[in-house]
Amino acid sequence: MGYENLKRGDTVVYATMLKEIERVNTGLELIPSENFPSEATLEALGSVFNDKYSEGYPGKRYYGGNKFIDVIENLAIERAKKLFGAEHVNVQPYSGSPANIEVYLALMNPGDTFMGMKLDQGGHLTHGHKVSFTGKLFKAVQYGVNKETELLDYDEIRKTALEVRPKMIVCGATAYPREIDFKAFHEIAAEVGAISMADIAHIAGLIVGGAHQSPFPYIDVVTTTTHKTLRGPRGAMIMCKERFAKDIDATVFPGMQGGPHDHVYSSNGCCFWRSSK
Repeated sequence: MGYENLKRGDTVVYATMLKEIERVNTGLELIPSENFPSEATLEALGSVFNDKYSEGYPGKRYYGGNKFIDVIENLAIERAKKLFGAEHVNVQPYSGSPANIEVYLALMNPGDTFMGMKLDQGGHLTHGHKVSFTGKLFKAVQYGVNKETELLDYDEIRKTALEVRPKMIVCGATAYPREIDFKAFHEIAAEVGAISMADIAHIAGLIVGGAHQSPFPYIDVVTTTTHKTLRGPRGAMIMCKERFAKDIDATVFPGMQGGPHDHVYSSNGCCFWRSSK
């Protein structure tokens, strides 16, 4: 990418960008939450789709002039559904944490109990840590790994679930370098009448590539960012079984967000197409 307009328009930003490109190209990236999108993905991100306001969903917008925005959002949705085998997809969440919060607010009430993985044992802040919104608005019961094996102990997780009877059980991690048994998590959730949710932000690309089992058809609701192992732009999406779609969509918009970032899901559409190859 030449960035010729930027070069002529703002030499300081242009020069700093060149230094960042050099840093990236001459180093070894070991941060798991970062990746390198294709140039085509970046071109879609910095496109005319940045300019539009499109509150609502395809065919039901609050602004005019969204004919082609509808095309691009539907394209991203259909490509994501095919890529992951999901029944329903919402590509509008701004990022991973908002996506998780939107699921919680859609399917639980303040004060409800849910289970999530401890931050210091591999989980994420939004899986119920006490400093997070999720640990303040809801009653979060945290599970971890076995001290001896450092693996998830599904028998212990089941025991806790039977004791606390959560409304939701969240699985997925940010720092757990082992495979997660989504089927086992869903079976535990089903046994106690809970909704099963998976946050696959760090392993979405591994799932698409067949290196990790898929949460579908087991898990009820799945969230992921799109900029980690998927190699897309900074964004997120929520995938779910059809029976949860209406509540989740209504919580994303108008419940939590305003106008979606059309340029992001246009870029994601490109990313999903490349990931399917």
